[in-house]
Amino acid sequence: MRYSQFKQLLNKAYKQSEISGSTIIFQFTTSINVKIDTILSSISIKKDMFYMNFPNDKIIYLGIGKEISQKVSSKKDLSNIIQNKYTVINNNNQKLEFFGGIAFNLKDESFFPWKNIAKGKFYLPRILIKENNTIEFTYSRYINNSIQKKSILKDYKQSLLLIKQQKTKNIKAPNIYQKYEIPNKKKYLESIHKIIKRIKTTKLDKVVISRLVKYNLSSRICTDKFINYLNKTHKNCFNFFICFNKNHTFIGSSPEKLISLKNKSYSIDAIAGSSNNKKELKSKKEINEHTYVTKHIYDRMIKISEQFNQPKKPEILKLNYINHLYTKIFGRLKNKTHILALLSNLYPTPALLGDSSDMALKYIKKTEKSDRGWYAGAIGMYDENGDGKFYVPIRSGIIKNKNLLLFTGSGIVSQSNPEKEWDETTLKLEHILSYFN
Repeated sequence: MRYSQFKQLLNKAYKQSEISGSTIIFQFTTSINVKIDTILSSISIKKDMFYMNFPNDKIIYLGIGKEISQKVSSKKDLSNIIQNKYTVINNNNQKLEFFGGIAFNLKDESFFPWKNIAKGKFYLPRILIKENNTIEFTYSRYINNSIQKKSILKDYKQSLLLIKQQKTKNIKAPNIYQKYEIPNKKKYLESIHKIIKRIKTTKLDKVVISRLVKYNLSSRICTDKFINYLNKTHKNCFNFFICFNKNHTFIGSSPEKLISLKNKSYSIDAIAGSSNNKKELKSKKEINEHTYVTKHIYDRMIKISEQFNQPKKPEILKLNYINHLYTKIFGRLKNKTHILALLSNLYPTPALLGDSSDMALKYIKKTEKSDRGWYAGAIGMYDENGDGKFYVPIRSGIIKNKNLLLFTGSGIVSQSNPEKEWDETTLKLEHILSYFN
């Protein structure tokens, strides 16, 4: 029955494309009874495949293949994407949903370990599986005269067969047998000392500096086992992966929601100030670090909001290995605004950059010898209405063949203790490294 409906709708799309002489986006959605975890355990991770588990909404997305791809190399490109319009024929009147992310720094050329990986990218997947209370399978295609109808019918059948096949991969987590730190502890501490001196003698208030740790592994990581572990261990985090190509998969487990938007209502998580000791989070150092973030959000959002609600005091967000100061901000916009426009205005926040932003970025570029890439950028989704949700991809790293490259960082203010900042970055690595214990 469903196949005949698919065929009828496809015929309609071809007729409309022929009449209008323009490209049509064809989309067909049907329910399936195969969970995403099962699908992941049955298929190989491929280029342009992604997984996103949004904890607040309890929605999981799995995307396979790309049908529309939009690269981002500047904030101007985000504005251009907003202007894109599509003619869509589908069977449930749903809005097109695009998935992807952007790098921390869109201005400068990429280098190790992000060389030859796009600064940003959003795409409409050919196959999208959405798991909430039900499980939906959505198939999307460009329709024009150059694409044969029979090839789409064949591909649709094969796509359904792909997700319904059930194989079980029994692969254990590999062993970690070597690591290489960029920079090493001595150089990282030296950088912190220099930044503290600059903070005390200039208008600079905070700088977030990161480091990269490269681990050699006994075998390749099984991505589906890895993501399942993150889901079980860090249930309150945004767990994700994006496969850029056969050698580079970005994976992570972030507690920090940058922004979510529905119609004109939004919510933002301000997370800054970190310690495994809750008492230390009451210190002036941690409070100041958090305040820079909440002030940044207030300054960016207050003028465009008809409502802005921010608690007077932060809460404590407890994770498995560390605690954070946390403020949940709610608001309502004066005018309907696309989430990509809000994203461009908000990120990067002082939680991952510093304050003032221009000076902080200058010291980050001077200090860090590896490229952050998408780490500390933004990752998530948006729809045609301009609604969506994005997280800051912290607690993340790149799977590259038999290597795992993890990113970690800390916020430096005038009261910072360099040794404690190093310990904090090490502690944050456990969020991911616990998988290998």
